Amino acid sequence: MKYIYETLKGSQRITENSALHGMIVGETSVDSNVTLNVHGTIVGNLILSEKSKVILHGMINGDIINAGELEIFGTVNGNLFKRDGKITIHPGAKINGNPNAS
Repeated sequence: MKYIYETLKGSQRITENSALHGMIVGETSVDSNVTLNVHGTIVGNLILSEKSKVILHGMINGDIINAGELEIFGTVNGNLFKRDGKITIHPGAKINGNPNAS
C-alpha cells in the first residue's frame, strides 16, 4: 500500500492501493481493482472506476462520480453521482449536497 502524506496539486490518477493522509487539490480518479482510503482531504471531483473502492473517513470538497464502491464515514461537500456503483453512507457521515444526483 502506498501512503500519501503530502499535498498533491493537479489531476491525480490512483493506480495502486493507497491511503491518503494529506491533501489532493485537483480531480482524482481511482483505477479499477484499486482501493483508496481517504483520511485527509480531496479538493476537487473524485471519480471511481468500475471495480474500484474508496473508503472515506476524511473530507471531499467536490462531486463524486461512482462506478465502483464507495463507503462514507466522513464528509462530502458536493453531490453523489451513482454510475452503477454501490454507495454506503454510515451513521455520522455528512453529505452537504445531493446524495442522489443524476
